[in-house]
Amino acid sequence: MTEVRKPVFYDMVHSNNAASIRLWMKLTKREDEFEVHMVTYADLKSDWFRKISPLGKVPAFILPNGKYIFESRVIMNYLQDKYGRFTTLPTAEDRAFEALFCRTHDVYISSPNCTQPGFSHTQGCMYLAPYETKWCDASRVMDRPTRAAKLAEIWKQLGWLEENMIGPFLAGDVITSADMTWFPTTIFMEFMLPRVFGWPKVFREKEHFPRLAAWFELLETNEVFSAVRLDIWNFWVKKEEEGQFESIKGELVDTNFKWVYP
Repeated sequence: MTEVRKPVFYDMVHSNNAASIRLWMKLTKREDEFEVHMVTYADLKSDWFRKISPLGKVPAFILPNGKYIFESRVIMNYLQDKYGRFTTLPTAEDRAFEALFCRTHDVYISSPNCTQPGFSHTQGCMYLAPYETKWCDASRVMDRPTRAAKLAEIWKQLGWLEENMIGPFLAGDVITSADMTWFPTTIFMEFMLPRVFGWPKVFREKEHFPRLAAWFELLETNEVFSAVRLDIWNFWVKKEEEGQFESIKGELVDTNFKWVYP
């Protein structure tokens, strides 16, 4: 492959996984060192993008040597290895917890771990339709038992995070990749769980997850995190206005399943 002038980052305005990379670039003030492309859903299905990211997902990245990598954790690890961490926790034990927070997010919340039709990540329960719509391909629809189980998983993982976060940030006294990883995803939860499913405003009240609420509030005081939150929030406001969540709300009349937590 030929050399490229700059590393290339393929982002998507509302992608939580891509937003973690966006946060790193903004926090480290290295945005000018990368060529950044904001892609669309149509791009994800294109031949040119599939050559870069075979699974048609963001984030994707072209290295200085022209080789392609994808998956947010791989890209984040490369950036931190190549350019340095935004912050470095003092001990191996601290850094192990940072890695654990990232791992629980990636495995239990944000990844389907299977590329075949009918499989989806846990977070998909908040926005994937029960039948094909203009926002959801037939290969990604979600049935009621699956949706209910994934909602239970979100509650479980938030409970674990509440209990095990170090404070005031997830892994300690400074912002780390754990915060960059979880924060964009919590914006999905902040928007959809109360508005679609009737949950409490989980990051705006102190009854259920007070430590996470304090963490969320603290990160919002950082202008970089605040700007990324607005990008993601405004995207979902538009989708709500278009009617994306109506098909999901129709599922909630089935009282055989638990939709609201606690």
